Amino acid sequence: MYYLNFKKKQLQKLLLATTLTLPTLGYCGFIDWISNYTEVTNEIQQRLEQKYYGDKFEVWDVSYSSNLDEYNFKYKLEDSNDATYIGSYSPKGDRLVANEYMWEKISKEWRAIFVPYVKIASNNYFLIGGIATQYHKNSKKYKIDYRSKALDDLFSESLTAQEWINKDHNVIAGSISIFIEIPRTAEGIYKTLQMAEKIHAKLRSFGLSSYKLEIITYDLPNKFDIDKYFNQVKDNFVTSIDWWFEPGIQKYAWGYLYLDSCQKVDTLEESCDGYKENDTNNDNLTLIKDHTPENRIRSLSYLAKKFRLVDWFGTPNKCDPIFGCSSIWLAKLRANKSLKSSQHYPTLVKLINKEG
Repeated sequence: MYYLNFKKKQLQKLLLATTLTLPTLGYCGFIDWISNYTEVTNEIQQRLEQKYYGDKFEVWDVSYSSNLDEYNFKYKLEDSNDATYIGSYSPKGDRLVANEYMWEKISKEWRAIFVPYVKIASNNYFLIGGIATQYHKNSKKYKIDYRSKALDDLFSESLTAQEWINKDHNVIAGSISIFIEIPRTAEGIYKTLQMAEKIHAKLRSFGLSSYKLEIITYDLPNKFDIDKYFNQVKDNFVTSIDWWFEPGIQKYAWGYLYLDSCQKVDTLEESCDGYKENDTNNDNLTLIKDHTPENRIRSLSYLAKKFRLVDWFGTPNKCDPIFGCSSIWLAKLRANKSLKSSQHYPTLVKLINKEG
């Protein structure tokens, strides 16, 4: 009797769940639900394969939204340890929204371009960065929307990162952040500057609308693998930006280098246009020129001026009265000491002069 009552309660719960689910699913959604969305899953897989020119994907966790009349789902590259992406599919609107895979694919290819330069300096590193289209303030004067054209080129032709840059570099912005283990020595700084010089030259060669290069150097405990550590802590992040504030790695930061540039194509890129004179609000041509190729890096000595040392290694900043304590481990704010004031500078100058 107890068993029968137990089964009865289970059936009652199932009936209640079904009753509550029906209004939100609608009839079509309910049919899909009881069939485990098999047909829709197959349709999504076929559409993904078409979108990405033959790449095959696993699709799961399909659910129906009656409000939007579309299916939400998760997907990843078949038979791989690739990341999981989120998409949506509307059969009636004949619309598949699943662009995350392409952006991640392009970002991986972009980061791979710089790996050979990084490996010369160290085998313990981690890279974050990608490329995307960028808005131009004077874009309305053109008959063609070059930004939309660039996106159409990328998704309609399934281009590689290099192919996309070759085709649409004038409206593409790139960024690369390098987190790397380097000894806290003059030789270590010299090796970092050499790496930065080569990467910067590569960035300039693309003719991008703008680009940013960031390098953070670390003095790490034995067997501390930066890539493995990122994978250990990334599930705690809201976005990858949290990595810059992660105390487990950032407390070991000792050096910082940041370069950004606006390439001069037919119009200066938006952030360059933002440099204004305080009194007149006219374009500050000196600052604009400093951020275009004419006045950019010509030597390791220039890079040495841009390189900063963390004020107190292993120590966070004090909490800010306005911004609070969220940025106490941010290397960019902790690195304020110039190389000239360090014990490493005389040896570094000798190394640079020896190369010259």
